[in-house]
Amino acid sequence: MKKFISLLALAMVANTGIIYAQYAGDALRFSQTNYGSSARFKGLGNAQMSLGGDISSVSGNPAGLGMFTRSEFSFTPEYNHSMADANFLGQNTSSSQDKINLNNAAIAWYNPTVRPAGSNLNKGVLSFVWGIGFSRNNDFNSSMAFGGQNANSSIADFFAEDASNYNLAPNQLPLGSLGQMAYDTFLIDAAEDNFYDPATSLNNVQGFTQVRYGSTSEVNFSGAMNISNQLYIGASIGLVNVRYGYDSQFTESGRNISTDPDNDMAGQEYTLSYRESQATDGSGINGKIGLIYKPINALRIGATFQSPTWMNIQDTKSEVLDASYNSGDTYRNDPGNYVFQYNIRTPYKGSLGASVILGGNGLITADVDYVDYASIKFSNAENNYAPTTIANNNLDVKDQYTSAINYRVGGEFRIDQLTLRAGYGVNGTPYNDTIDPNKKFETSYYSGGLGYKINQYYVDVAYQRAETNSTYSPYVLNDFTEPVAAIKQTRNNVFLTFGVRF
Repeated sequence: MKKFISLLALAMVANTGIIYAQYAGDALRFSQTNYGSSARFKGLGNAQMSLGGDISSVSGNPAGLGMFTRSEFSFTPEYNHSMADANFLGQNTSSSQDKINLNNAAIAWYNPTVRPAGSNLNKGVLSFVWGIGFSRNNDFNSSMAFGGQNANSSIADFFAEDASNYNLAPNQLPLGSLGQMAYDTFLIDAAEDNFYDPATSLNNVQGFTQVRYGSTSEVNFSGAMNISNQLYIGASIGLVNVRYGYDSQFTESGRNISTDPDNDMAGQEYTLSYRESQATDGSGINGKIGLIYKPINALRIGATFQSPTWMNIQDTKSEVLDASYNSGDTYRNDPGNYVFQYNIRTPYKGSLGASVILGGNGLITADVDYVDYASIKFSNAENNYAPTTIANNNLDVKDQYTSAINYRVGGEFRIDQLTLRAGYGVNGTPYNDTIDPNKKFETSYYSGGLGYKINQYYVDVAYQRAETNSTYSPYVLNDFTEPVAAIKQTRNNVFLTFGVRF
């Protein structure tokens, strides 16, 4: 008779994290950042590389600080409403989440240079401007839910493949591994040569829920100078913080169809629950240099180079599998916990922009970015040497990712003290043509906003809608028969900036 097994092979637990840990997806997530900005630039579709004169320059193109003629402080809270519409096994479901966050806060100090009496006050270095700011460059908060009836596979197929990968007898499977959990809950059977087979039926009912949280944020220290009111040069250092995590649950109901005489639950109906949690924290540093040039007063040209971010990441993951049967038997496992620490180098980003000033009351501005996601690089952390995991994830990066082009365009028009704004942008797909031949995983942004200024105070409000298509598989099989959910994620964000010049 098959019995519930308590394994003593504790020394193998540390290695199980290598089997489950696939970090290339997280590295991409941490690399897909936008330039932080005020509600003004959000309303312009975040097109800001050549404009300057806005507190967003602290975290965007630092050269824009050189256009300041007064000191300034502002802060920008945001309201986020995210929705996910999923199609899974022919069933449509929707889920949503609401959050309030601080998107941007910064202060800039204007310092005019002291010029000798009688000198040309419009030539040479006219001023220096220093800034410190916080910006939220990516938001991971979201939720999704989907379910349906699966006629092609069971998650027990995935558990059987996991157990077979070890090439070990049941009493030798690593404690806390999915294979061990599934065997102990009678969801898989041992076959010949240390292989394992699923013990579950097809046409099972599957369901999945996941809640994600976290963000990527930066604290920037920036400086710029104004040369002859024509050339503006700036640089910044950014201290990056990453916090990301999720809690998910996969459920499946069906019948145990095992023919193994040692499987006590053969012929019974089952309901399983597979739960995962991940908590990831990281920190890093990057730098930016930028310039803005005005060949004529009506035209501005800007460029920014953002270095890679060098980050240290610590990832903690837990997973647990339980199963209950209509006989009343319930089998619960202790969670398997894995901790892994690694270093990543995110891609550099190069940006160009141009703006045309229209008669003093309006403008049109546009930006383009180049980001090479295939240049993401993993390396071993000082206290966690795992060359196989690092090499495998670097290979995943090369096999899946490519360079991307982002572009943004916006315009504004001022009527007395009121300013109207609108913008549009696209972040190109990070996946190569093998993964995303039709570029359907691009992200589109639509925005609009208003601004009002009175004396030294100003208030800006912006609405931004972001749409992204993606796919998600709750488990992956060697023969590619795993179920796939097609997900359209929509974010509706409202930004409100309060500022003062002094």
